[in-house]
Amino acid sequence: MHQQFTISPEEGRRAKWPHEIFLINLIFNHIFVFCATIAVFGTFPWLTALVPLISFSIIGYLLVRARQVAAGDESWFVKAHWQIAAGRNRLFMLLLSVTCVVAFGGLWLSKLLGWAKVPTIALIAGVGLLPFMVVLLVLVVLGNESVFMARDGKLPKRFVEKDPDLQARLSRTEPE
Repeated sequence: MHQQFTISPEEGRRAKWPHEIFLINLIFNHIFVFCATIAVFGTFPWLTALVPLISFSIIGYLLVRARQVAAGDESWFVKAHWQIAAGRNRLFMLLLSVTCVVAFGGLWLSKLLGWAKVPTIALIAGVGLLPFMVVLLVLVVLGNESVFMARDGKLPKRFVEKDPDLQARLSRTEPE
């Protein structure tokens, strides 16, 4: 399942960084900040737009930084973990975009059709937010696993198998 490599503790700390930023976005922004903005939704309804704005900013930073790390002089192990985090960020950006379109499109459609507030909220929550929260939970679990893998000098085996150049360059120890 995982491929073990020999790395320095400093390298493990640098490899954890993209996953930790990703988790800050998921846990702090999409759970805590979202709950706080929902609590004041009646008074400040547009405050909830702050969550995707912060999220797209963090995702943008991670994707730009992943390119910089890939082009820089960082170790192969750190570069690999930035690639993994960038892939998850692209997936999350797509998910967040679809969720925003469903949420704002649902609000617009409900105003256009004159729907009542309760069915509109049920539709948006069921079609947009529930699948988002399920995928968010899965990404939190994967992000946590990646933090521990980076610290322990591991990469997912299928990630290593996908990159023949990485396989050829590296001296691997026995897999677990």
